[in-house]
Amino acid sequence: MWRNSMNKILKILPSLSLYGLGLASFFFLDIYISTAEYSKEFISQWAFYKSSIFILGGFCILGFDQVMIREPKLHFYIKKKFLFQSFIISSIGTTLVWLFYPIENIWLFFMVLNLFSITVFLSGIFRANQKYTIAQLATNGWKIVVVVIFFIIAQKEMLNFLGISLAIICFVLIIVYLKLYGTPETGEKALKYEDYRKTGIAFFLHNMTLTSAVYGEQFIINLYGNDYISSQLFTYFAIFSPIILSANGFIGFIIGPKLRAKEKVTRKDYNSLQVKLIVFAIVMAIISFVVGIFLLDRFKNVPFSEINLWLVSAVLITCMIRTVYTTSSLYLGIFASNKHLYKTAGLNWGALIAYIILILVVLITGMDSSVLVVGIACLTALHWTIRLMISHTYAIKFFYNEEY
Repeated sequence: MWRNSMNKILKILPSLSLYGLGLASFFFLDIYISTAEYSKEFISQWAFYKSSIFILGGFCILGFDQVMIREPKLHFYIKKKFLFQSFIISSIGTTLVWLFYPIENIWLFFMVLNLFSITVFLSGIFRANQKYTIAQLATNGWKIVVVVIFFIIAQKEMLNFLGISLAIICFVLIIVYLKLYGTPETGEKALKYEDYRKTGIAFFLHNMTLTSAVYGEQFIINLYGNDYISSQLFTYFAIFSPIILSANGFIGFIIGPKLRAKEKVTRKDYNSLQVKLIVFAIVMAIISFVVGIFLLDRFKNVPFSEINLWLVSAVLITCMIRTVYTTSSLYLGIFASNKHLYKTAGLNWGALIAYIILILVVLITGMDSSVLVVGIACLTALHWTIRLMISHTYAIKFFYNEEY
């Protein structure tokens, strides 16, 4: 038994190392940017680039990274259609950003969106086929390259760094993909894009609300033009959230494909995972709080008496809710019918629209910025609570017949 446990640990160790190194790299970079002598404008710009790339670049995938977990061989038959849709969606996204945000090199932004969407697509292929190490290279390799370039080159042209790092990793991934999956296996039944489009769109609608829930407030605040609130939220999330969210993210990354491979799942399995994640969320939130207090004192010279504990509490509550949300999200993503996917997507869209409207209302009230930043963080926690309730409600519906 001990040997089997060790073998399992060793099997995921390379992907875990890449995952940890990638997140640690961005964590260190965020901490450095938020604590060094950079202007609020620079911090705000970096937060905008991150949020816009994850939101708009993620839209380009149209949910097919999730569909491939259900059908790992689907990528053989949808590659060209994916590249076309990525081009169209990134063109629309770039145009919208160009209209509302002053980006110096709009063509580079367009290329970055396309490169990011391709890495997400390739990561989905490798993850679905349980090539975890290569999948993590796609997901986190470019983050490591960004940090290396940032500290090697004196100029802080963050969009250039993002473009270079994504291009390098994308080139490597394409070579690996061609070597592993140059042609479909002979004798396999051809899969049609049209047969999975409805499921893909359902996942796309879900992913749009999910990505917007993660990065939406930064995206909206930057478009609105409030650098102070953007920099404050960025700093506190950068300091207090990475430990708990990075650990939770890897759990979801590993459990998803393994859950799909199980022959039978029951309500008992669901409840067990839910309880474990609740305990895990509490423990990791405590650790994140202690580490965050130390980082603020050590790197920003902020004593405990000056820390915005209301903002810290809102950030950590949001992280705990996101951790617990993982269970129902995984079960819905892997086993839900199109009907339930569309229902939950519709409810999540309603919650997202209400969340955006409330943020805009809060921003235009003219209240003190220190109050606004806590208010927006609380709205984020409330939004995730609603997402959790929706997801859990529909996840347990699948167990009325106990097995599915």
